[in-house]
Amino acid sequence: MKIACLLFILCAVCTSQAQNQSNAIDVLNYALTLELSDSHDTIFGIQNATVNFKTDSNTFCLDLASVNNGKGMKVTAVTTTTGKDARFTHEANQLCISRATADATGTYIIHYKGIPKTGLIIGKNKFNERTFFGDNWPNRAHQWFPCLDHPADKASIQFTVIAPSNYKCIATGVLKDAQTFQNGTTRHTFTSKIQLPTKVMVIGLADFETKQFEHTLNFPVDIWAYKKDAENGFKDMAVATNVVDYFVATIGPYPFEKLSNVQSTTQFGGMENAGNIFYDENAVNGQQEMEALIAHEIAHQWFGNSASESDWKHLWLSEGFATYFTDLYFENQYGTAAMNERLKGERKKVIQFSKRYPHPVIDTTYASLMHLLNPHSYQKGAWVLHMLRTKIGDSAFFSGIRTYYTTYKFGNASSNDFQKCMQTSAGKDLTTFFDQWLRNAHHPELKIELNTTNKNQLLTIEQLQDQHPFNVELEIEFTYTDQTTAIKQFTIDKKVQQFQLPQKKIKTINCDPNTKLLAEINTL
Repeated sequence: MKIACLLFILCAVCTSQAQNQSNAIDVLNYALTLELSDSHDTIFGIQNATVNFKTDSNTFCLDLASVNNGKGMKVTAVTTTTGKDARFTHEANQLCISRATADATGTYIIHYKGIPKTGLIIGKNKFNERTFFGDNWPNRAHQWFPCLDHPADKASIQFTVIAPSNYKCIATGVLKDAQTFQNGTTRHTFTSKIQLPTKVMVIGLADFETKQFEHTLNFPVDIWAYKKDAENGFKDMAVATNVVDYFVATIGPYPFEKLSNVQSTTQFGGMENAGNIFYDENAVNGQQEMEALIAHEIAHQWFGNSASESDWKHLWLSEGFATYFTDLYFENQYGTAAMNERLKGERKKVIQFSKRYPHPVIDTTYASLMHLLNPHSYQKGAWVLHMLRTKIGDSAFFSGIRTYYTTYKFGNASSNDFQKCMQTSAGKDLTTFFDQWLRNAHHPELKIELNTTNKNQLLTIEQLQDQHPFNVELEIEFTYTDQTTAIKQFTIDKKVQQFQLPQKKIKTINCDPNTKLLAEINTL
């Protein structure tokens, strides 16, 4: 995900309820029929939720927004596939249903209606045209359909959308059927058998123009742009084929049925919905400036959508990965210098942000899930991967990445799971590395001083941060008075260290010349 601007806003969350319910039930499939209208914002939904019960509890609960100030969903009936009514309560955003039988698996049919407060954005685009877009992250899917709104619970999805025929419809999965009726509506049915978190299950309706690309991979790649922006959209998003080709070669097979790149009207700059990525409408301008945004969201198809974080605190496994794989794509396309420029900008963001919000990457004390959309999850997460690559080498790094993805594709992983994969690939214990960069709220602050006399050249390196010293490798490039240069590596693991340098007279020093260390460095 890319955020259009970083606003720390409060969001209504029910993450603890969803996570607790995932210990009791496993939703296997959502089959949602949704009726939309141009004359009002009320949606009418019928959802078949197929649930596997992990415990013997007589009731189970799904997340569903309650009505509040005219917005939210009202449940009118819950039945079983045999037509029997099921008792239910719906309050405080929890739909709790009495089990109809003691069977290990059951399907419950939920009838409801209401006006979404958020999650399904019903409004107008920049051309003043009405649009409908799912916008679920982090846990806003329950604002428009009953679900377990947590990344640890994955299910397959079928969307059946009935809407006025003037709209084209895109949704998660493969289009199985589209039928137009005499009343001026069209019913679209999309199905995906892939296990997905609710955060990336969406629909989108607008007056779209579409274009499909020819390429050598075995899934369709296309563009959905507003008709009035079609020429710009087709030009700006054409780079998607280059991006996905690189990631397939680097990570492994593309995990979903299609790759649709969709101009949209939502709150984020980009949202990585599985197989149909939504990009902010204003990112489309015909200037071909979307390459980094597109790379970030396509990288999420592997990391975040397929291999998903097991809990929100491990968000860096999604956002940090997408950020660094964008950097890797730029390295492949434009060279190491281009990647390093991106890394320098990312390092600056981390250092500035950590002064205001001194939390670790694995953050368990956030006030709101929206607060996790910050440079720790994104840019610092990317730097963790970059420093890990530097530490263990390209061969072990990319082998470990592929092993991690293959192991957890279509499933969930924690930071510890990732660490274990990388330790196996590297053949060494990486506990110190992961602890200091993921579980420590800070970064190295280094003061480096070179003292030169007629007889000695002494390099003093001091770690200024209040916390325990980091254990890092620092490269320094020395330029000598005879204009020759040399790069030397120093192991820094104490508060103050001194290094006696060779007698060859030093003119200048340049710390971290190859952009390998996340640190704040002051050279005297």
